[in-house]
This record gives sequence, structure tokens and C-alpha cells, in this order.
Amino acid sequence: MNEPLWAIVPAAGQGVRAGLQVPKQFARIGDKTVLEWTVSRLLALPEVSGVVVAVPPAMPQGPSAVSGFALPGTGLPGMSTPDKPVLFVPGGNSRQESVYLALSAVPMDVRWIAVHDAARPCFTPDLFRRVFLAAKLSLAAICGLRPTDTIKVVRQGSTPVTSLVASTPDRDSLLAVQTPQVFEAGLLRRAHREARDRGFVGTDDSQLVEALGHPVAVVQGERQNIKITYPEDLETAMKRLIEDSPPRRTVRGRSFRYRRVGRVRERCGGGVTVTGFGFDIHPLTAGRKCVLGGVLIPSDKGPLGHSDGDVLCHAVMDAILGGLGRGDIGQWFPPGDPRYAGACSVGLLRDMWKRLMDEAEVLHVDATVVAETPKISPFYGAMRDAIGQALEISPSRVSVKATTAEKLGSIGRGEGIAAFAVVTLRKRPEGLL
Repeated sequence: MNEPLWAIVPAAGQGVRAGLQVPKQFARIGDKTVLEWTVSRLLALPEVSGVVVAVPPAMPQGPSAVSGFALPGTGLPGMSTPDKPVLFVPGGNSRQESVYLALSAVPMDVRWIAVHDAARPCFTPDLFRRVFLAAKLSLAAICGLRPTDTIKVVRQGSTPVTSLVASTPDRDSLLAVQTPQVFEAGLLRRAHREARDRGFVGTDDSQLVEALGHPVAVVQGERQNIKITYPEDLETAMKRLIEDSPPRRTVRGRSFRYRRVGRVRERCGGGVTVTGFGFDIHPLTAGRKCVLGGVLIPSDKGPLGHSDGDVLCHAVMDAILGGLGRGDIGQWFPPGDPRYAGACSVGLLRDMWKRLMDEAEVLHVDATVVAETPKISPFYGAMRDAIGQALEISPSRVSVKATTAEKLGSIGRGEGIAAFAVVTLRKRPEGLL
């Protein structure tokens, strides 16, 4: 008997404890975001028929961060079929609300629903299957670990900055709960509906099922199934995912489309690959800050310009605009406009790309700075990071290098600085956005 299972991934949170410039689910591990790792590993499971991702309502990071799911040739680990939809819905102000909203996108004929944290990319297929098997027996199942540390219940002390121990529970009766959690679809829908009607808020989905009086089965979790919460967790996950990742492979001969269901969008691939070329040059002037690729370079001279004069970012911007046939940066950010006086060019690059990202995906950036001074090579990594963040791609897709003019011309005399950039983009199919 075929009993399809869909997965819901709540990914609308801000993840502030991770201390990153983007929500932790959109942080990159290798060439993919945490969210991409999580969803691709779910898609690799034969038991999973589809995935619904609840993203921030305004989707400031979502389209770029997850555009690779259905694109051929992305080498997502274990993705074995193009027939599994990945749907995106705007999430809510809480995890519980995001799951509730995602439930509306799960087809009504689906028998089982798994809920899995976006920031838990290191779960194994074995863990998922053990939870699913337990759910088939009891209609609701979770996984977790007994705490190894002694746990204290505390209460507020006599001063605002002190706490006192109230009790010490038996840790053998405690469980640190993980995901995935798997439920019979009708049971999970009822639990969320009744919790919403009563104004009840739980910290996970199983708590809502418990509130119905329904038993929830428990299986042994995994130590490696960490939830990325703090910066050090990202490093731990990176080591495990990169080491365990199978070799890249290219998926050929597929046809993909977009599908909208109200405000729900299914992201799929297609389009044509294009290349754009960019060039910029500025005089060097004493007393100006030297900013290249969004990085401040120690120097007694810097590029003179209406903005910060970042020739590297300007060349990348022009290359993108050239590849898409969208004019040049002078049209987008006129040099006489007072709004852009002294503007941060990497910020302009970010703003420009946010307006263009629905038209294309950046596959690779190759840029060369031409200057006699200052010395740029120590800052290559920082420049790649800054440009990658502005374009919401992995720094591994950005190449920055430098050369001199061999003492020839104004650049050779140290009077100016220039940059060339070539950007490869995949344009999305017209008429599908």
C-alpha cells in the first residue's frame, strides 16, 4: 500500500544566536546553504515524496539560497529524481505558525508528514527511517537523546541577576528532543488547528499532539544530528557534511517548470547560460580610502570617484548588467546623484542584485585588478567573501586576482587603478517568474 510522506521544513526564523550576517539556514557550508543541505538530504530519501519549505515572509534570502534544488548539474547530494516538488510558502512569526502555514501546501492525500528543522542538516537516513517506523505504529514519533549533564530546575533569586536551584530532576527521565518528527497527517493537522483555536503555543510539534492526549513514540536520536545554533555548530556541521558528501554528479536530460499555488512557488531550473564583461578605472588620489571588493585596503592613496571608487565591485556590476542586457551602472546609480555620494559599492552591488536575482543565477565571477600599488593579494579571501555575500553565492564561485601594468601608462606610474570582470550567469526562462 502506497502511503506517501511529505516533509515540512520551517526556515523562517532569524537565527540571531548564530551571530551571522544572514539567518543561519542561509549560511553557506561549501557551495550550498544549510537549508540546501537539509532539503537535498530529505529529497534523497525514497520515503519522501515532496518538501514544503516555510521561508521568511519577504523572502530576502530564499530565492537565491535555494534556487539550486531543481537545477540540473548542481550536484546536490543524493537527489535521485526530478519528480519530487520543493514548494516554498511564506512562514510566520514563530516556528509553530510556519509549520501551520506549510501544512496548507501539503497535498490532502498525503498520509504522513515529517517536520524537520532547517538547521539540522546532519541527520542520517537510518534515523529518519527509525522515526518513520515508530510513527507507523503509533501515528506520532520523535527522536531524542538523554542528557549527559545534570539538569537543574532554577528559580529567580533575591536579586535580578541571581538564580537559585529549585530541584534536580532525574536525568534518566529527560530527553533532549531532535527532529525529524513524523506524524499521521490528519493527526498533525488537527493538533495544529486545535492549538491555534486555543491559543496554545508549544516548542515543537509533538507537544501539540501531546496536548490532544495522543501518545508520542520516542526513538534514540543521534549525537551527530546537531542543530546549528551557535557559530561553532556551523564549523562542526561543515566538517561532517563536506567529509560525508558524495562526489558531484551532473543530472542530464530533464525538463523543469515553475508552479505557483497562491503565494506558494515551486522552484525549478531551465534557462540559458550567458556571459557578461565589465571594466572600470579610477585615478588614485592621496588621502582617499582604498576600498576594493568591499574590503578596506591599507594605502596612502585610494580611488577617486563619486562613490567609494571600488573599481572591483563596479566591474562586477557592469559584467552582470552586460550579461543580462540591463544597461550599465551609470544608468542604475548615476554619478551625479547625491544619494550615491561616498556610497559603499559592495552595498550597491547587493542592492542591484536583489533587483535582478529573479532573472538569473550567478554561476561564477572572475575578476582581475590592475594596479602598481597597493599590494592586494593578502586580501583576496576577504574580497571573495564580500562579493559572494553581496551576490548570495559561495565564495568558491568568486575568483579575484591582480596584476601590474609593468610600469606602463598612468596605471604603471601608480596614478590609477582598474579592474576587469567576467561573470557567467544562468538566465531563468522568460515568462515563468
